[in-house]
Amino acid sequence: MVELQKTFRERLVDFTFYCKERQFMLSPQQTREAFEISRRGFMLDRKLFHYSLKSIYCTRKEHFDRFDEMFDRFWSRYYNELLEPREIKVKPKKKKSTSSSIIFMGAEFNNPHKEEKKEAKQTKGANQTVRLRMTDFSKVDVEDKQRLEELAEELFHQMSMRFKRRLKNAKTGRIDIRKTVRKNVPRGGIMLDLAYKKKRKEKRKVVFLLDISGSMDTYSFYLLKYILVLKRYFKTLEFFTFSTELTHITPMLRENNESEILKQIGSEVTTWSSGTKIGDCLTTFLSDYGSKFLSQKHIVVILSDGLETGNVAQLREAVRTIRRKCKTLVWLNPLKGMEGYQPIQKGMVNVMPHLDAFESAHNLDSLMKLEKLLMDV
Repeated sequence: MVELQKTFRERLVDFTFYCKERQFMLSPQQTREAFEISRRGFMLDRKLFHYSLKSIYCTRKEHFDRFDEMFDRFWSRYYNELLEPREIKVKPKKKKSTSSSIIFMGAEFNNPHKEEKKEAKQTKGANQTVRLRMTDFSKVDVEDKQRLEELAEELFHQMSMRFKRRLKNAKTGRIDIRKTVRKNVPRGGIMLDLAYKKKRKEKRKVVFLLDISGSMDTYSFYLLKYILVLKRYFKTLEFFTFSTELTHITPMLRENNESEILKQIGSEVTTWSSGTKIGDCLTTFLSDYGSKFLSQKHIVVILSDGLETGNVAQLREAVRTIRRKCKTLVWLNPLKGMEGYQPIQKGMVNVMPHLDAFESAHNLDSLMKLEKLLMDV
């Protein structure tokens, strides 16, 4: 068998586990179909292979929305290697077990050494996941950066799915006579099971204001990805960035492809890593957008370290006005995650009395804990 083909089959197994870890529900039949298209040589044409796998693996809308980015992230390196000139060695054909494929499809093997290795690998992976979840974004090593981004994507997607499940119809409300009758027809019309009119829980409206000044550099990227996931849940999500100027980001969120969204934001927002004038930017938000995006149905979330370099009195007045006009005002400060931190900066001292919640946002674990806060407010 050609060495390149062997490598490809192993990578296909890894890619399928990669998808399953990200909530893709893949059956043995789907995995067999994936191996069949690779056997027929579809993988030699990247575009054909991409869309073939997409048609097999994607069964829900959220799967279709995420698959392109996942495919590119996983397979780009392989296809780049494929284009490089290399010597292909053909090994003698010999019988061997296809345990990786069969295990992948659900069969069991009694090999204690393999089980021990698998258990050790899982333990190591679990320890790494816990460590990365607890690591401050500003202290992430270069070698951990990609794994942290993948873990963030996975955790944020799981959070999004939990949000959606909570919005499903609850078994409450008045009895639905028509559905009850239909449901009990097989029982001769005897009303044994009652059907209820289901009331859908209304999605909340939220406004995010993200500080992208120089002091927030190491946190802004992960907070941005967090907001992009939340936009799938909230009924209306308005997103602004600020530093020395305020920028309305919401019109850029219409694309389904996250990579395209990030690229557009990067090209159109020119104030990344600049100074910090929080009060001035919040005042601009109130005058230009306050009448449209502030009401007693709105949650306002400000993500900033509070290191104001502008007028502190202006900041205090802007925050007080926002709190008066919205339902809930939350301030997320990455510095709160540091040991011994106290909100003694002039900016934070002036805004603290007007906040409903003051939480950290310095690592993945702190962001995941915000889920309950955003659901309960």
